[in-house]
Amino acid sequence: MLFKWCRTILLTGLAFVSGTYGLTAGAQALVSGSPFLGLDSLQQEVELNPCLPESQVQDNYGTAAREYLLKQRSRWPMGMCQDPALARGIADWLYNSSALLAKTDRPLVMADIIERRTSILRACASKACLHDKLPAMTDWAKTNLDRTPVYGSDDQPLSVKGALLTLPKLSLRGLDLPLPGQEKNCEGGTIDDLEFFSTNLKVSGKAYVLVKCRGSESGKKTWVLENDGGKVWRPVVDLRASAMQIGEIHRNRMPLIFSYLELTRGTRVRILAYEDNRYQELLRFLLVEDNNKLAHAFEVKRQP
Repeated sequence: MLFKWCRTILLTGLAFVSGTYGLTAGAQALVSGSPFLGLDSLQQEVELNPCLPESQVQDNYGTAAREYLLKQRSRWPMGMCQDPALARGIADWLYNSSALLAKTDRPLVMADIIERRTSILRACASKACLHDKLPAMTDWAKTNLDRTPVYGSDDQPLSVKGALLTLPKLSLRGLDLPLPGQEKNCEGGTIDDLEFFSTNLKVSGKAYVLVKCRGSESGKKTWVLENDGGKVWRPVVDLRASAMQIGEIHRNRMPLIFSYLELTRGTRVRILAYEDNRYQELLRFLLVEDNNKLAHAFEVKRQP
């Protein structure tokens, strides 16, 4: 399943075995004989290449799709797609930068850099500006995409989920139920409608428990409960997830949580940090593979 692959990529930076990181959008078109990348939707195809041939977009998706392409193209500097070098360059930048965000072990940093550089390109008032800025940006994306950090077994990502708790009624006395959204998602609001697990969240003076609906399929509601030494257990994570893992562990600071939700159109990745006594989302994006099995990040949303 994709989330098993992508969470390892995000947390360890291991290279995908296909070895296609250097394959640009232009090269992809030559290999397949088609300008399309085999993505989930026209919107994603256009997001990675706003200079797609209008005639082929209309043939494949209809007249409304051509109008959509032209509307999205208008967000870029005028005349960009009429210049073959710029058309290839912008497709290379978008293709490689989206793959970089999907692969990197520093998604928060890379998301900010990619957004800033894409905004600089969009703000260009002339083709000369694009010719000046695109090569260095594209080289940066390709170089970072090709880097493959090497990690040992001690650096592998940790699942938040630990062992099943066999006596939750005893170990979680004082738990206030139902949890937020429990009755809707778990078809019941009692402790017997839930399963409880130990976690790899380790912070001095606090205890954490992962909670899922009993016997639920992947993607149902998931909670992480925190107890700071008193009788109250309170949710600090409340979301739908197929899996969750944690980033680097610090002695006195809560690690980042990486959440993965498998959807029919890809894998939703959410990165959360502990702030104001709860985990809050910093970044989210949708991972979708192209026809070379290289993942790209779409629908990127960075919280300020």
